[in-house]
Amino acid sequence: MLNTMLTNWSFIRAIRFVLGIIVILQAFFTENYLFLIPGVLFTGMALFNTGCCGSNGCAIPKSKKKDDGKE
Repeated sequence: MLNTMLTNWSFIRAIRFVLGIIVILQAFFTENYLFLIPGVLFTGMALFNTGCCGSNGCAIPKSKKKDDGKE
C-alpha cells in the first residue's frame, strides 16, 4: 500500500491531492465542516490512486470471443 501511495504520481493526481488539502484547510478556516467530506475524498483518491469507480472500475472488459477473421 505504501508503494501505491509513493509511486506513479501524475500531474492530475498531484492537482487532486493539492485541491483536497486546500478544501480541507478551507473547511477548518471557515468552520464549514461539511466541506471536509469532499476534501477527504479528493485527498484519499489521490493518495490511493483510485477514481470514483475504484481500481479499473471504468475499464472496458476484453472480449472473450476469438475473432479469426472468417465469417
